[in-house]
Amino acid sequence: MERTRFLVPLTFLVSFVGYSQTIFSGAVLDENNVPLPGASVVVQGSNIGVATDFDGNFEIELPDGNQILIVSYIGYISQEYDTSGKTSASIVLQPDSQKLDEVVVTALGIKKEKKRLGYAVQEVQGDNLVTARETNVTNSLAGRAAGVQITGGSSGVGSTSLITIRGEGSLIPDNNSPLFVVDGIPISNRTISNRAEGNLETDFGNGAQDINPDDVESISILKGPNATALYGSRGLNGVVLITTKSGKNTQGLGISFTQNLTFETALRIPKYQNSYGQGAGGEFAFLDGFGGGTNDNIDESWGPALDGRLIPQHDSPTTSGFRAGDFAVRPRNPDGTFADEITPTPWISNPDNIEDFFKTGTTSTTNLSITGGNEFGNLRLSLTNLTSEGILPNTDYDRRTYAFSGSYRLKEWFKVSSSINYVNSNSDNRPNNSYGTENIMYLWVWFGRQINMNSLRNYWQPGLEGRQQFNYNYNWHDNPYFTMFENTNGFNKDRIFGNVRADIDITKNLSLMLRTGIDYFSELRTGRRAYSTQRFARGQYREDDIFFKEQNTDFL
Repeated sequence: MERTRFLVPLTFLVSFVGYSQTIFSGAVLDENNVPLPGASVVVQGSNIGVATDFDGNFEIELPDGNQILIVSYIGYISQEYDTSGKTSASIVLQPDSQKLDEVVVTALGIKKEKKRLGYAVQEVQGDNLVTARETNVTNSLAGRAAGVQITGGSSGVGSTSLITIRGEGSLIPDNNSPLFVVDGIPISNRTISNRAEGNLETDFGNGAQDINPDDVESISILKGPNATALYGSRGLNGVVLITTKSGKNTQGLGISFTQNLTFETALRIPKYQNSYGQGAGGEFAFLDGFGGGTNDNIDESWGPALDGRLIPQHDSPTTSGFRAGDFAVRPRNPDGTFADEITPTPWISNPDNIEDFFKTGTTSTTNLSITGGNEFGNLRLSLTNLTSEGILPNTDYDRRTYAFSGSYRLKEWFKVSSSINYVNSNSDNRPNNSYGTENIMYLWVWFGRQINMNSLRNYWQPGLEGRQQFNYNYNWHDNPYFTMFENTNGFNKDRIFGNVRADIDITKNLSLMLRTGIDYFSELRTGRRAYSTQRFARGQYREDDIFFKEQNTDFL
């Protein structure tokens, strides 16, 4: 059942306090006094910044107390400039020889010197991705590349992470995602929804979350049409180029073992009033949770003041030994009325009842890799096991990644190489999104302030396990523990992506590269809805079989 809720807008009187500002102007030049267009000028310790125009000129507002400018430009050493007592200046940047010689991976896996590129490319090294580890490699890019916006998932561990480069061009989120390319082979980053009856939707994550951060050597972000032209229309929203680790530049045998453990908790719980409890018009008394009592079909907290008075509640004991909410098993008279009496209990607030529902989430990541190499070739084998439990009860996400990469020079002019990744990911339960009782976060909007969360942990009515849930309100909601432990959304996904490549040196300055790669996955999703669920009174079982395959072959 669904209801329409109305929000009453409130008008606030806002006062503004003015502050003085100074306009500072100037020009950014190179060591030869040539203007640097597009240089970044930022007030230190703030988010105030501008870019120089075509002639290297800029104007920036300096709030009081911020007199230091940070001036930077690709390929040049950043400079701090003190504007105290000045209103204008010419700022000269010196070249950074180390950055000018930097080599980056561009479209089709081609390596080029960064100084020779006519478009923007940003690179993130793999070591940065595992310092503050994320289960989804997309989240690891947050704050590491200019113009790249990351929106983390709202379903906790294993949820979808959206990425956009230089803004959004479509109202459909999937149409704004850049193309992901791993070792030269495009892979799917699609978010496949299972929206069904009742507007239910479960977040099973985006495709890029199958990429293991421990196997990433570097990530290059291609922006704009010049950088992504070789990928055609698929590169319209930018390209994320991922190069995986290999055993190159190693001699002999090497073994690496890492273990990472992280904890997470709910950052912030909304502020709730704790003066009034469940009901309406200042009145409430529980009888059956359907409206048989006084406003016991109402879920909102417009009831009596939480002052300790004695009121019949869903978890109050009855003279027959049951809880008041055990309506299906309490003895009844021939006319259908209850034959027992409810013993009223103190009507008090439980200010931490919602916070008590959450738990500490944990994520454990174990990686074992073996590398080897000699003058003819190299290889790398890697096994990564990730196990995670979310902050919501009975939610989890597990991922096992087996990675192989290697190359061997069969002849002086002929080399073969390959990179293969097999990923198995699964979960016993993923939380629901959308509006309605299937979304556990929806319940907290209406949850009675007098409810003791522990009273709902035993969520079956005695003798009716598997047939009738126990709850504080039967008119609108499901018991939150019943939802999390009985109405589960599981999945099991097998995915393989990788490539085989041959390089042939025809002459000293001419070579041929032939490469073929595949991205394939098979996923089984299972949805279970227990008997007595609000939207599925008789229960439901559902399966979704999902298959995807893409194969690409190219030569250069």
